[in-house]
Amino acid sequence: MQRQATTQQQDRIGSAMLNAVGFAAQQSRIFCAPAKSDTPSFPDSASVALSKLHYMQGFPPPADKQITRAEYLAQFPKTRWAFQHMRELIPSRQIACGRAPVTQLPVSNEQQKAIDALSIELSDGSHITFADFLNLSYADALLIIHKGQVVYQTYPNMAAEQSPHMLWSVTKSFTGLVANMLIMEGELNAESLVTEHIPELAESGWAGATVQQVLDMTADVKYSEVYADGTSDVINYGLSAGITQHPDWTGPASLYQYLPSIGAARAHGEHFVYRTVHSEVLGWIIRRVSGKELAQQIAERIWSKLGAEQDAYILLDGKGTEWAGAGLNASLRDLGRFAEMLRQNGRYNSQQVVPAELIEEIQRGADREAFARFGRAGMDGYSYHNQWWVAHNPDGVFEAMGVHGQLVHVNPGAELSLVRLGSHPIATNDYTYDMTRRVTTALADLLRG
Repeated sequence: MQRQATTQQQDRIGSAMLNAVGFAAQQSRIFCAPAKSDTPSFPDSASVALSKLHYMQGFPPPADKQITRAEYLAQFPKTRWAFQHMRELIPSRQIACGRAPVTQLPVSNEQQKAIDALSIELSDGSHITFADFLNLSYADALLIIHKGQVVYQTYPNMAAEQSPHMLWSVTKSFTGLVANMLIMEGELNAESLVTEHIPELAESGWAGATVQQVLDMTADVKYSEVYADGTSDVINYGLSAGITQHPDWTGPASLYQYLPSIGAARAHGEHFVYRTVHSEVLGWIIRRVSGKELAQQIAERIWSKLGAEQDAYILLDGKGTEWAGAGLNASLRDLGRFAEMLRQNGRYNSQQVVPAELIEEIQRGADREAFARFGRAGMDGYSYHNQWWVAHNPDGVFEAMGVHGQLVHVNPGAELSLVRLGSHPIATNDYTYDMTRRVTTALADLLRG
């Protein structure tokens, strides 16, 4: 393994990476649900629409319009272009949609005016419209499906309607589905030890942890995921995985090199702490147990069975290993098909794509008290189970979420599926989730009539 950066180098890299992973130092207070007066100011979303930015246009593009892997996350609004062109910046692996006919999504415009007129009350007592919500959440595209019909779709910031979009941690939920399908088929034991499958982690923090503890993120390792902290371990993860680059980095050059370097913390199974590296370990387990790449598993088990319009793809580290916790890219309408499959207990396109028992298990959730101790803004009453966010509300809501505003919202009780793709200037969803939750609740009430 390559030597780790010195402390002095790490400080310098961390300082640079505060921008390189998309977070400026003055934004750190966002992670503590700050008052509005404490939040940074950004340009209105409509004023920096992708169509106005002219990134990567020309032969060659002007220097100030060029975007590279080393700085695509450096400052907003460069992310608006990057999140729709990730495979042009970083190596990727195809997730094939297959040759089956495209599943049609019927469209009904009857509810569009009512949705546009919806008034949503925020936690401070103020009200916003649905258009305000799209603007404030820096939505690139949004799709609402009710009872199997598209009742609302908008593309305020998309280069093309079917552009694949970076999903960040929505990837985790796909990885969780594949792992649980392997468990249900008897190829993987949820209570087996991580090190039974990955002996390379025997001296790491995952020693003694079970697969289920990794799925629920209750395995405890010495790793911090505080994006606004330039010395956080997430910086090492980003550089090792190739999410970004820095010339001073001399640490691990792949996920397989990086993961064994993470040490132990508290006892496993007692604390929920959200850590992307658990999902990377889960991806490693899937590949080792099944003998297949994660992209192949997602394609064979899920994507090719949806009647998708487009291939999806997943990003790779420098050695060809998929980012199992962050690398998926897919289009809006195909994610709508995915959400509808989940809403219908795993059945879609005249076949059972995901076992109904698995959907029921996800909805059961996990330890809500442990989740509450973690302190996730705007998510009172939730838990995290099998790489999904679980609301524990009467409608049986569960969600996949990714930074910068990515959301797959499944509401079986209201027969509602919602997908939002975004490029919010601040990565953490803590800044917008309370608003988003109030909007999805108001939508469910409206569509129920």
